[in-house]
Amino acid sequence: MTSRTLRPSIILGLTTFLLTAAIRFLSLNGFPNDHFVHLGLARQIVLGDLPVRDFQDPGRPLMYGPSVVAQLLLGQTLFSEAVLIALAFGLAATITAAVVLRLTASIPLAVGAIAFEVLIFPRTYSYPKLLLYAAAFLLFDRYVERPTRGRFAAMVTLVAVAFLVRHDHGVFLCIGGSLTAALASAGDGAVRVKRAATFIAYVAVLLLPYFVYVHAAEGLWLYIRTAIAFSRREASHSVHVWPNLVGPDAAYAVLVYLFYALPLIAVAVARRYVPQSSPRIVPIAVVALLIDASFIRDPLMTRVPDAIVPAVILGAWLTAQAQAGKRRAVVLSAWLAIIATAAWATMEVGDTREELDRMGVRGVSELGQRFAERSHQLRARFDPNQMPSDTIPRMRPFLAYLDRCTADTDRLLTAGFLPEVPYYAHRGFAGGQNVFMYGYFDSSENQLQVVERLRSQQVPFVLIPSDYAKDLEEDFPIVNSYVVQRYTPLMTVDIHERLSIAVLVERARAPISRDRETGWPCFR
Repeated sequence: MTSRTLRPSIILGLTTFLLTAAIRFLSLNGFPNDHFVHLGLARQIVLGDLPVRDFQDPGRPLMYGPSVVAQLLLGQTLFSEAVLIALAFGLAATITAAVVLRLTASIPLAVGAIAFEVLIFPRTYSYPKLLLYAAAFLLFDRYVERPTRGRFAAMVTLVAVAFLVRHDHGVFLCIGGSLTAALASAGDGAVRVKRAATFIAYVAVLLLPYFVYVHAAEGLWLYIRTAIAFSRREASHSVHVWPNLVGPDAAYAVLVYLFYALPLIAVAVARRYVPQSSPRIVPIAVVALLIDASFIRDPLMTRVPDAIVPAVILGAWLTAQAQAGKRRAVVLSAWLAIIATAAWATMEVGDTREELDRMGVRGVSELGQRFAERSHQLRARFDPNQMPSDTIPRMRPFLAYLDRCTADTDRLLTAGFLPEVPYYAHRGFAGGQNVFMYGYFDSSENQLQVVERLRSQQVPFVLIPSDYAKDLEEDFPIVNSYVVQRYTPLMTVDIHERLSIAVLVERARAPISRDRETGWPCFR
């Protein structure tokens, strides 16, 4: 990048970062309860637990790290998580813009790519899927530009980090990184294969300490078996979908087929017309196809935005090639029609108008007030504008009872899927497992681990949602037997007509007194 374009690119980067972060922060109107799966695990680490050793980790040990740091620095409220999410999306958009600038030298194309990435509004917990891949593509391109040892080491390190954030991220980016190392190497096929193998070997070396830790904490074989079972269940739980181009899923269909087509078109164009760009484009295209096959599943409304980063990068590069092609007028006109259709689909899938309306900003003069209001909401424990589900408002009397009658060190055993409840209760989840659903950590070894942990913890209450009661009985018989023997019904909370939560209390625990407001046993 020349000095002439350096200053505009810096301005673009800063503007992108601040504007994206502001949009994500101000449009936040309640984290989805899925977000509390990893946020609850982050809270466990703040309480002193460690992944694998103290709680089940589905192959995402570093996913919790940023949330842990945010809570330690900014406090244990949703405000800290909101700041983290806003900054992460802002950084992801900025890095995406940098990659597009490197590939096209066009600020308008970089702005367009950013617009697509921001306005599709990925779910809050999807920020690693944008940030990691954007950063990886930047490092890939830098290595192709000048393949030094330092840049090779940077790629290796990022891939190892991605693996620890979520194992499939590491696998996909390791494929992309090894391909980058091979294509950027001078020499014959044997030299390139050796370079790719070296890349993979260095990634494995960096990950070796983690696997040593896993073996000491749980046993490597059990960890691998659990991870495989978890992946199979995830795959069966959310199947791949090819939506219909006509009907209510038309917007999703446009993006799904476009996301698959872009890497294929990009590789074809690079190999035939600009072969010097193949080392830069092919690894991104290969990773894009891996992402599409893995991320784009049912339900499409939450999954399609996850594949946005490679799509906008490849789309911007193809636009630049269309502008420079021999049949520029015809090709560019057709391509602009595709871009316009993609823009419509993006705003439909991202529900962009509603998301922007949630910001409530009618002018620049209102920005300060809106930031203050949103910050106040996120710092409050039960602000109605930030509720993740119907469960928490209905559970508030029980949560207030926990504040009065249990110790901060007491834990809750939450059967089924209630990841937000321990977080709002300001209590750790018990047994080292916060989700009890068919196919997830239900092996006899995993269940025995849960029971062993329960025996060493203070767990006065068990919460069983009605929609998962059969899962506990049929798929977790060892855990269910422990619960039946030691707990007795206390009360039931009706959430709505299709959902209630049964609260069970420990039989053997003698109450110190009775709660004046509810008449339930007090244990402190």
